[in-house]
Amino acid sequence: MIDAGWGGEDGAVTEVWARPLLRRDEVRWGSRVPWLAGLLAAGWSLVAGLALATLPGLVIWLGEGAEASAEEPVRLGATVWLAAHRVGLTLDGVLLQLPPGLLSVLIVLLLYRAARWAAHSAGVETPTEALMVAAPAVAAYAVGGGAVALLGIADRVTVAVAPAAAWASLLATAAIGLGVLVEAELVRPLMLRLPAWQRAAIRGSVVAIAGLLATGAVLVAASAVSHADRVVAIGANLDPDLPGTFGLAMLTAAVVPNLVVWAASFALGPGFAVGAGTSVAPSGVELGLLPALPALGLLPADDLGPIGWLTLAGPVIAGVVAGTVIRRRTLEMTMARAAACVSLSMAGAGFVMAVLAWLSGGSAGADRLTVTGPVPWQVGVATVVLVGLPALAMTLARPRAAA
Repeated sequence: MIDAGWGGEDGAVTEVWARPLLRRDEVRWGSRVPWLAGLLAAGWSLVAGLALATLPGLVIWLGEGAEASAEEPVRLGATVWLAAHRVGLTLDGVLLQLPPGLLSVLIVLLLYRAARWAAHSAGVETPTEALMVAAPAVAAYAVGGGAVALLGIADRVTVAVAPAAAWASLLATAAIGLGVLVEAELVRPLMLRLPAWQRAAIRGSVVAIAGLLATGAVLVAASAVSHADRVVAIGANLDPDLPGTFGLAMLTAAVVPNLVVWAASFALGPGFAVGAGTSVAPSGVELGLLPALPALGLLPADDLGPIGWLTLAGPVIAGVVAGTVIRRRTLEMTMARAAACVSLSMAGAGFVMAVLAWLSGGSAGADRLTVTGPVPWQVGVATVVLVGLPALAMTLARPRAAA
């Protein structure tokens, strides 16, 4: 028989197992050295991100018998890591600046999670304490970005160290700052300091952006289903070995977030380019010769006709949903204030979508491929118009307080 009191008369063991893993009232070593927690978070994020970037090259290197120097996959991983931070790489005199979106997203998540750990370990509760953790972390990550740039320099590849450090710093500031603020529970107090109409505008922007990205994801999924045979045929024509197949699969997965943003731009109307002089939009498809990459098999080969224009329904629906969210929070406001709320909300959504469009594209090679992706300002304007008008109509649909 097992004694029910095996944990001791005072129930110490039971208390330990029942205790939450993260409790703010516990004393932690980090409370005395917040800068160290930040440095550890930055170092862990840097190493983990480099490991993810190096994995495909390492698998290919091992699959080929590990005959080449082990330095090769490490340098390749460094360049992939830099590309994920949108650092420009010059290969044989050709500028490459097209980030692998999936790796970029994973690196942001690593930084965000590490920042939350650092904030918890340091017991952050105030904005000053948050800065004491975030500032050293961002500085360390920026220095790490410069070091990786030096590591990535090879005979055929050149990287500018200062831009690499700057891009790493920018990404770390956003991800680490958000992580520290969320873990310290400082986001809600900051939001509550804003007027109600501004909080409603922020929520509307988030809903609109989420709706547009969801539209892009649906279009990419639909294209993958309808063009699956073409994607498979492109991969088969390349006749890769097992490591090469793995590399192609990783490359295809890496650009899926880019394609989602491009598809959202398509649904908004401006579309995107896959080379100078090309266009993929509801108004028409003009493509020239493209690299034999499976991911490019998802692109439509011909004009989509009425079906292409039907994709505009996605942004309109996103605007209706965003307008509904804003309306619920502005019913007690005047019509002028509600309209101002929608204007601010859609301006924010347009700005974010323009930034995402800019980040998703860039130079992918020489000659024609120096231009890929959407035109950012066109995406921003289309977001304001195509999403903003339905949002404004929904927001002002009910009677409001008198001016």
